[in-house]
Amino acid sequence: MKTKESQAFFGDIPFLRRFSVGRVFGPLLALLLGGAAAGAFCGVRFDLFPAGEVLPLFFSGIPRPEAGFFPCFSTLLFNMLACLILLFLLGMTAFGVAAVPAFIFLKGVTVGLGALSFLTADGLSGLLRAACVYTPASAGASLLLLLFATRTLIFSRRLARAGAAPGEESLDFRRYFTDFLLFLPPAVMTALAGGLLAVLYGRIFM
Repeated sequence: MKTKESQAFFGDIPFLRRFSVGRVFGPLLALLLGGAAAGAFCGVRFDLFPAGEVLPLFFSGIPRPEAGFFPCFSTLLFNMLACLILLFLLGMTAFGVAAVPAFIFLKGVTVGLGALSFLTADGLSGLLRAACVYTPASAGASLLLLLFATRTLIFSRRLARAGAAPGEESLDFRRYFTDFLLFLPPAVMTALAGGLLAVLYGRIFM
């Protein structure tokens, strides 16, 4: 007999619908967009880029086209893997009920700062660079994180309820881990596409 968790998320339910429950996905999307707006506002308000440079930190998710394909690919991939692993761990605790939304908001802040950094460095011409080097991979990574964050938040809520009322909730930890593994191939493909776009931009415009 299937557990409540399995009945709620699996069976014949299509893959995307399992990870895009409207009452959870919608608020998380709003937090991500709000964080992006807040990050951009703070970047302008507090002049966080006085040197007018994009900071290509290894885990920032901002690739450097001049560095070549592998550094761009690895920067994007490690950024996504770090975020997915952190979300997975947060979902394994009742604390994730508050921490997952906070993490998504902070992720939005970094996206907003990353986009702003291109405009600060190159002005309006930075829009083209951002559109090729940063925005596609960032959008793909954000979608993956939102989908998985929906799953982790619901799992964390059920974990909290199970702790408060033992026997009331049935949790499938193996299925939860399997879901995490399912997100790794799309993360690799997103990083691959982002790295190729960054290198292509470097070959054409640099």
